[in-house]
Amino acid sequence: MNKLRSIIADNRNFLLCYGFFFLAGLIFLLTEGKAATFRYLNPYHYTLLDEFFIRFTWLGDGLFAVGVIALLLILRRWGQACQVLSAFLLSALLAQILKNVFSMPRPREFFLPGEYLYFIPGITLNGHASFPSGHSTSIFALATMLAIFEPNKRLNIFYVLVAVAVGYSRIYLGQHFLTDVLMGSFLGVMTAIGIRWLFLEKFNKYEILR
Repeated sequence: MNKLRSIIADNRNFLLCYGFFFLAGLIFLLTEGKAATFRYLNPYHYTLLDEFFIRFTWLGDGLFAVGVIALLLILRRWGQACQVLSAFLLSALLAQILKNVFSMPRPREFFLPGEYLYFIPGITLNGHASFPSGHSTSIFALATMLAIFEPNKRLNIFYVLVAVAVGYSRIYLGQHFLTDVLMGSFLGVMTAIGIRWLFLEKFNKYEILR
């Protein structure tokens, strides 16, 4: 437990900032409901914003996480690469399990024709794999691990803001509800902290895996 307390204490800036966004989102969701929060977060769409978020959401794609892992390997940061890979794989597995268990409709399936007008042709998906958001899970797991490894803890807030923006992109693009993003973010953060604790607890004696 001492190692877990140390992880939390060392990364309190990240966790406090994340906690603020999570609680704000949760209160908003509980107050307004699933459908209303989706509409409130998507009042207008513009071509430039569409293009920006279509590209920015890629940061939550698995290929981006793989690229980060590859970079860490090139830099010979073996322990960090192993931990990021472990957090990515475990969080992705948990997200996929929950998607299959709950099988909740994406916004395009949820709303009746004409109820929401800003779905983007060729981008917005159909189907019943909405909960939780896989991109949100991936980016928050990655952001948490990178924040943990960041020596300048003042930069931890930057990682939170990037992850939150990617999470919002999933709502803006009509792929997910706020519910999905919040759950995905929670999975990502908790998985990353758990993996970091496991490595410190079980593999700390192996310098290469620290």
